[in-house]
Amino acid sequence: MKSRNSTAHILKGAALYMAVLIAAAGCKAPCDTSNATFNETVLPILTSNCYPCHQANSAQGGIILEKYEQVQAVVNNKKLVNVINHNPGYAAMPLASRKLSRCDIEKIQAWIRSGAYETPPLEGVFIQPFQSCQGIAAGDRVSSDDNLVCTSVAISGSTEEGRSFMEYGNCDVVLTQRPYFNIPPYNEVNPLDPRQLDRKFMAELRWINSQVRASGCVCCHDTASSGRKAAVWDISAPGIWTDQLSDQGVAILSGKVSSEILGKFTAENNNGFSRDSTGFPTTDVPRVQQFFNNELTRRGVTDADIAAFDEFGSFLIDIIDTPPDNCTSEETIQADGKIFWTGGNARYVYVKEVGSKNPGVPPSNDNPEGVLWRLDVLANVAELSPGIVYGGIPDGTYQVTPGDNAAPPALVSGQKYQLYVLFDILQPICNCIFTAP
Repeated sequence: MKSRNSTAHILKGAALYMAVLIAAAGCKAPCDTSNATFNETVLPILTSNCYPCHQANSAQGGIILEKYEQVQAVVNNKKLVNVINHNPGYAAMPLASRKLSRCDIEKIQAWIRSGAYETPPLEGVFIQPFQSCQGIAAGDRVSSDDNLVCTSVAISGSTEEGRSFMEYGNCDVVLTQRPYFNIPPYNEVNPLDPRQLDRKFMAELRWINSQVRASGCVCCHDTASSGRKAAVWDISAPGIWTDQLSDQGVAILSGKVSSEILGKFTAENNNGFSRDSTGFPTTDVPRVQQFFNNELTRRGVTDADIAAFDEFGSFLIDIIDTPPDNCTSEETIQADGKIFWTGGNARYVYVKEVGSKNPGVPPSNDNPEGVLWRLDVLANVAELSPGIVYGGIPDGTYQVTPGDNAAPPALVSGQKYQLYVLFDILQPICNCIFTAP
């Protein structure tokens, strides 16, 4: 017969063993979605779970998932993300099998949030805005319609109201579109500001914060969410973060100083968020304007003061307003259509009407009226060398204007046109007028 001490020892060991089992069950290894790529991440998941139903010799539903272009097609039409999330109106995939693990779904969606490239984008290259559609994030509210959240991945892009851009967008992409600097705030926050006791004011500030967190602005202006020190203003700063702003900064957020030079989406293409007349995208322009106009009034800033501020984004305006030179003999379009420029290789080539505006930043300022032909290089492909053909679409490039890969208008012999070539966004290397041969 065992002693009482021996029994107690056994029971204690059993309890400890159960506690370890319970802890292990509740502490699953985190899902590593960093550096998700097509060949190393996505294709192995599809190979393990979607074959043999979607191979060339057994293409159920006419869908094959063996090559990048085939997978890209079901990413673009949103079928892939819908079927793997078992969303309403779509056949749950894999068919007659268990749903993909949460981690595998997150890896596929992380790849989509990065732009769904076949190979990763090149270091330091501007990644053009794109739309990323994702299933509902774990713990987030269920959508009222199709359980799919589509987000414009851009500094001026926004996810759905009440959601977090960090969950559905990608700050690594956003930071290719804007230089990030850890610039300290203009002013310090007053930790004893009595407005912290004003429930109505603080509720409004929380709503302002939620609008910022739904947009790409969060990538540079929210230390708590992004994990990096905020630049200039930080919505997660203790107290009332708007104290950090200069007077001009408040005027920019209120819309009294225009920041349109930075680009914007229409509300219809941005989950109802507009940046037409405020410094960050919002679903309620008058409400944001009122909040920051009240701050201007509190500070005693007048319209005359605002009129005296320096023009916002003047360095961008200077680039866009730079007039063209006359093309040299090395900068021209030849009779065979070949385009030559100086200054090195390029990622963007424009042929446009003389007098038309120079391109700025996407999504609204990079394709001005008067562009006859625009060719872009994919972010994961090296720059173009001079000698491409007008209207041609080399491998690794895509034609933006005219749309649908339509042929550009023929250049009229003897007529003047403008050649505008950029190494990357806002980095022009050729801006000149030539006469068509």
